[in-house]
Amino acid sequence: MSQAIRSWCVGVLAALLCASAFAGTTSSFTFAAKSYAGSRERQYKVYLPDGLSGPAPMVMALHGCGQTHDDVLRDWGLTAAADRFGFILVAPFITSYDGLRNTNCWGFWLDAHRHQGRGEPEDLHQIALEVESRLPVDPARRYVSGLSSGAAMSVVVATTHNEYWAAAASASGLPYGEDAASVSLGRSCPGSATFHTVDRVASDMRAELDNAYATALMVLQNDADCVVVQPAGRNLRDAQLKVFGDAAHNTASAARVAQHACAPAFGSDFGCQHTVYTTDGNSASRSIVETVFYNGPAATPNPNDQDLGHYWIGGERGHDGLYSVRRGPSYPDIIWDFFSRHPRGAAAQGGRPQITILGDNPLRLTRGATFSDPGATAVDAEDGNVAVVADCGSVDTARVGNYACSYRATDSAGNIGSATRAVVVGDAGTPGSSCASAKASPLAHVSAGRALRGGFFFLRALANGDRSDIGFGWDSWSSVTLHEGAPGRWFAQRPAGCNS
Repeated sequence: MSQAIRSWCVGVLAALLCASAFAGTTSSFTFAAKSYAGSRERQYKVYLPDGLSGPAPMVMALHGCGQTHDDVLRDWGLTAAADRFGFILVAPFITSYDGLRNTNCWGFWLDAHRHQGRGEPEDLHQIALEVESRLPVDPARRYVSGLSSGAAMSVVVATTHNEYWAAAASASGLPYGEDAASVSLGRSCPGSATFHTVDRVASDMRAELDNAYATALMVLQNDADCVVVQPAGRNLRDAQLKVFGDAAHNTASAARVAQHACAPAFGSDFGCQHTVYTTDGNSASRSIVETVFYNGPAATPNPNDQDLGHYWIGGERGHDGLYSVRRGPSYPDIIWDFFSRHPRGAAAQGGRPQITILGDNPLRLTRGATFSDPGATAVDAEDGNVAVVADCGSVDTARVGNYACSYRATDSAGNIGSATRAVVVGDAGTPGSSCASAKASPLAHVSAGRALRGGFFFLRALANGDRSDIGFGWDSWSSVTLHEGAPGRWFAQRPAGCNS
């Protein structure tokens, strides 16, 4: 057992874990809610296999709707894979959530939960950093995967934090920025859904990415899935290629370099084909996306499933659990093979620490308000977490104007990473804000164009300026006040420029 692991056992978990070796043990933790928007207290579990020494890979696995982290650890075959391949397994539980959702769904379709520095993606990033503070994680081998809404959230975090993750795997997941309408909820086969165009997905991804690194993506999709239907998998593939492929290899036909039967499989492979795509059309190059498409059965052994072909395949060492089956292409083996071929090298990061700005950027404040820098974190391919030095000395909230916070991080080789946060101090007289208010029901706001329908299955009313949830979309009896910033842009909170 490595010295870092021994040191952890000697600490707060000594009485619980170190009476015997921590190896092969699952431990429970509580993540405390942070100050950024949308953060919540969350439970998570860590499985540490036997025999690890030195920095090890980390795999974060996200449960689907109706599941918990216990289903992941018990049924998905990942604990056995961690034992065989030697990685640290992290299983977060959504624990609690906002908005109208099915049970335990990650909020991939909600704007509040698909951007860096807030909501569920930032909580998951911070959970990973907590694990790194306790255990020696290889910074070049951080991976994330999931099923269904967990897969969609894996795609979200791979986009919001592409400076952190080396690769991601989406099992029955959805492209970045998709709406709730992308899920078929009819409980019948074949399912039906509507999707954003690939061009729109690619545009949304580019708007969120803040690092040149292309996080490699594996897409696993049952063609007979009636909850997340094809073309979800193809759209995931095509958007990835459009964003990261070169001009001559940004389509599936141009970027495809290899295809073979999926292996290993437990029982039938259901005609599974594993296809590899690279950004330059060269089979010797690092793949940017790989697909695992097959035609699996709809029915599953678990009587609590809906028999809609929507599940994780755990392979021989998995279990027939809730939305998980054993027979078919073995996800743990196939995904780990993909992860093991896609470490994150220093060259891909330019050799410099990569800085993540926490909170809003730009950060908007009212004149006279108290300023508190939300801060930033930094990671380096060789050194792991690196200290960040912040300089916000120019910010003067007594005066209207545009300011900046600068952040610097230096690794052990002297490489310097830098980033800047814009800070905007406004006042009631700030041009462009009408500062009008309107009090009406959520339905009336939607009818007047001040709000739009969104959220789960488009049942919620969202202010059109900041997408804040103001209530049930057909609610005609409640009263909600919205505030206008720029003409036609309405907000649940009074814009900073309208406060005296």
